[in-house]
Amino acid sequence: MSFWRPMRMSKRSIFSAVLTATILGTACLPASAGVIEDRKANFKANNASMRAIGGALGAGDFATITAEAQKIADWAAVMPDYFPEGSDTGDTSARASIWENFEGFTAAAKANHNAALTLLAAAEAGDIDAAKVALGEVGGTCKACHQQFKGW
Repeated sequence: MSFWRPMRMSKRSIFSAVLTATILGTACLPASAGVIEDRKANFKANNASMRAIGGALGAGDFATITAEAQKIADWAAVMPDYFPEGSDTGDTSARASIWENFEGFTAAAKANHNAALTLLAAAEAGDIDAAKVALGEVGGTCKACHQQFKGW
């Protein structure tokens, strides 16, 4: 009698082994991968909102300006939540300065939020001149944040 008999596994055992390996493998993926993709999508949407507002200003389309300014304000309000510790590696252009100076990064997001609210108020009031100025302020807060916290 040989001690080296071929091991026979049932289909159920094989399925269980594959399922366990899949679950463990997925659990080992960096949690930051999802948040990085989510924040990239939000920044792309934010950029689209800025472009839509620019076009709407020329047409005096306050409904579009209002809707898009609200989207920008909403994103700015939660932006820091999309930069948890550990999401600084991978496919990201976020600089380490975000986590080194998270208070400053949060303040930059708050400045963007406030500028977007100013734009929103101008749009709701139907004030095209104030909306143009406010859009410039929103763009300025974007640029200031990118210069300090985004690696190109």
